[in-house]
Amino acid sequence: MFLLAFSATAGPIIVQKSSDPNKVDAFELQKELLEQHLWQEQLRNQAQLQWLRELPIGCVFNATGDYQCGLNWYRPYRYQQQQLYIQIPDPETTRRNTH
Repeated sequence: MFLLAFSATAGPIIVQKSSDPNKVDAFELQKELLEQHLWQEQLRNQAQLQWLRELPIGCVFNATGDYQCGLNWYRPYRYQQQQLYIQIPDPETTRRNTH
């Protein structure tokens, strides 16, 4: 007969008096940290996504439905009844790298 024992740790236990003026509400702190993390993620994602409401003058329409504006390429995208143009990688470069 074998006897196995496992130990688990849950981290430090903090005991606070309800009258303590420096009392920390752990659930409120966790909620605040989660909101900060979500906000930072949104900012990071926004930094990676380049988009325009209007294309610059002189853009050329491509047969694939994309627009070339100088060295940049944009794809039309409909979002909340608005027409947006999202920057995409050069389709020719992408096509050459996949074949």
